[in-house]
Amino acid sequence: LYGLEADILSRAGLLQEAHQLLTQALEETPDSTGLRYARAMISEQLDDLDAMERDLRALIAANPDNSTALNALGYTLADRTQRYAEARELVGRALALQPNEPAILDSMGWVLYRTGRYDEAVEYLSRAYAGFPDPEVAAHLGEVLWVKGDKENAIGIWRGALLRDLDR
Repeated sequence: LYGLEADILSRAGLLQEAHQLLTQALEETPDSTGLRYARAMISEQLDDLDAMERDLRALIAANPDNSTALNALGYTLADRTQRYAEARELVGRALALQPNEPAILDSMGWVLYRTGRYDEAVEYLSRAYAGFPDPEVAAHLGEVLWVKGDKENAIGIWRGALLRDLDR
């Protein structure tokens, strides 16, 4: 119920309230991985990357094979910091656990993009987009294609994602 209430608060834009609720809930149920992960994601939205990292590292310490936490931390480090080597290591661990998971493929593509490895990034992002044609994955793939100079394909990816999203 805490998770549901926090989700409702978050969707209503009440991120501080959602964070406070999750903190209270974790005082009562400190071993709840779902609540800890939810709080980490709220912390990221609040730009409190230190709190997000603490929660995700606690999840990884409790379960080193938590591919969701590994991926979330790795992606955020690549996207919001310059800790690229650490990001690649974390996402690589997640990918070893779930080699065909589109979210993790997307993260690896983003890490590679942020480190200037555009050809490799396109490979991962294309696989991610084929498995999960989500607007965010399309945005990532399109951005890498654009930076590589393949503007026609970038526009095609973005246009396709826009048309799919209009149907929702």
